[in-house]
Amino acid sequence: MRKILFIVLSLLLLASCSFRTGDDEVHEKAVLPDIILENSTYTLGQSGERPIYIESSRMTFYSHDNRAIVEDISFISYDEEGNVAIEGSAGHGEIETDTKRMNLTGNVRLNATDGDMMIEAENLIFDSQNEEVEADGNVRVSSQDGTFSGTGFKGDLREEAYSFQSIQEGIFEI
Repeated sequence: MRKILFIVLSLLLLASCSFRTGDDEVHEKAVLPDIILENSTYTLGQSGERPIYIESSRMTFYSHDNRAIVEDISFISYDEEGNVAIEGSAGHGEIETDTKRMNLTGNVRLNATDGDMMIEAENLIFDSQNEEVEADGNVRVSSQDGTFSGTGFKGDLREEAYSFQSIQEGIFEI
């Protein structure tokens, strides 16, 4: 009987979501990844969609939160004819695997071949499902129309519509 009582009490303690230390602080249980992959390739997308192929030196997946943390990321997607549509790279990224939204940091480069546009930023959010980009900090955009630097960048890669909240410098070529 004591053995069963000990097992039941142990299970109740282990099933708890938080614990208290001697100084009355409450600590949450650690969230552990489902899988960690080194030097791996991942396809972000489903059949019938235009997927993004991701390569990374390290991918850490948290399926409960529908997210993946990636280091030294490069990615590419192709159009319907098999030509490169979008490619890019960053030092670090957090990917929402359900919405296909990538929060990229660290020397971010994104090249949209339609319009021959290169976007460079320190931080950038790329919504790959809707093909939209957003960056709050300093951004440099180069295209066949010219080169612009500014802050508060937003862009729709499908519609080729782009805006800056503030432009620091720019050259428009006619």
